Amino acid sequence: MIEPLAHHADLLKPSSLKLVIPCYNCEEYIGECLASIEQQSFTHWTALVADDGSTDGTADKVEPFLRDSRFTLRQGGDRQYLMGNTLAALRSLELKPSDVVAIVDGDDLLLDGALQALWDRHQAGYDIVYTDEDIQGQDHSIGRDPVEGVPIRHQLWCFSQLRSFKAYLFSLLSDDTFRDPVSSNYFRAAGDLSLYLPMAELAGPEKICFVPEKHYYYRVHEQCNFRVMRAEQLDNNRFIRSMSMLPRQTEYFDHVLEVDTLDKGGLFALAEEVRNRFAKPQSVCIRHRIPAESEDAWRAYHDLWIERGVYLTKILY
Repeated sequence: MIEPLAHHADLLKPSSLKLVIPCYNCEEYIGECLASIEQQSFTHWTALVADDGSTDGTADKVEPFLRDSRFTLRQGGDRQYLMGNTLAALRSLELKPSDVVAIVDGDDLLLDGALQALWDRHQAGYDIVYTDEDIQGQDHSIGRDPVEGVPIRHQLWCFSQLRSFKAYLFSLLSDDTFRDPVSSNYFRAAGDLSLYLPMAELAGPEKICFVPEKHYYYRVHEQCNFRVMRAEQLDNNRFIRSMSMLPRQTEYFDHVLEVDTLDKGGLFALAEEVRNRFAKPQSVCIRHRIPAESEDAWRAYHDLWIERGVYLTKILY
């Protein structure tokens, strides 16, 4: 049995849940949205209402909720549209890699148990969690598990709401990820694809969890993006899907083991032992300490995945 020199444990175990609520001219809906958050049985959250320069009474409707110190209001000047507003809100937060972030549209609302469902899965080690949804006026949902073995950009959109992710995934995305290649502006439509498709690639399939219960109410009205920006939404959808796939990230892990004595012929057995030691879907990085003069001899073995969720790398001394 492997005896590590050091074990850095629970590095991605979350301690806080942060909600971002982008909205524009949501006077009619924002009160019900915020009330649905306030009424959740899970209470360990903070929420930032990101008002994208609304011209109606949205801010006035938010004001009574600010008596609850968990709510804050961010008001923009010139309108930034979907991704501009969402990104500005996300970047204004002080986020640790393990923090859980969920985005709730200001014209929608949460159903019972939504936040607890997210929190329980993230505590178990999942890095992207999303629930099924109730779409107003429809009897179907887009929510399902991703198709195994198919690149996420090449399959039907399955990330229904409510969606959440650990903040380290967002920190790994470049600014260009969210920009229209022609105008260089942030996406005004289909921006959720620009956020969740690359994060899913970075996380890896076993770190994604679909909760089949309906915990989100998606409201359909005349100002929905798919009605007012449909052509732009479809164009952006196709462009985002055409972008190069991102490799799985190897910077953040649930557990890091430092070891010094490994046998090349025993790496498969090591991988199985480590995978069995830690509950799935938690990820493990094995850092192999070797002298610099041995680097070349191990070059074919380091910086590779040796089991699902188990990565082998090196530390030179």
